[in-house]
This record gives sequence, structure tokens and C-alpha cells, in this order.
Amino acid sequence: MPDAYVIEVSGHTVGIVAREHGQDGFKFFSASRDFNAMEGGNFADPSAAERVARHLARHGNLPGPQKTQTQS
Repeated sequence: MPDAYVIEVSGHTVGIVAREHGQDGFKFFSASRDFNAMEGGNFADPSAAERVARHLARHGNLPGPQKTQTQS
């Protein structure tokens, strides 16, 4: 039986994340066309999926890789 959680942004359901028994992480299933970019994405936990969904809602794109600062 999977663990499943609804992901909401600003009171609107944008998708769900689900984990099959014995699997690591959660897979995202979009409930809104605006969040199709996340479809099938794997997340460590539901909170991680919600953070990405909030970023997507706010900025219109998925967050990119973190840039690291280098010292010269």
C-alpha cells in the first residue's frame, strides 16, 4: 500500500506524491497542467515536493542546480 500526500500551493491542489511500500522517496503526479514539469519527479519527502511546487508557482520554472562560489 503506498503512502500518498496531497501537495497544495496557495490552497490549490497541484498534485500528489506517493511512495510504494519499500521504496525510497516519493514520486510526483500532477493534478494541474501548470505543474506538469514536475510529473514523475522523485522527491526525498513530501516537503521537498512542496518546496519545488511553490518555486514553480512563483517563478514559472523549476529550480536549477545550486551555484557554488569559488574563491580566486
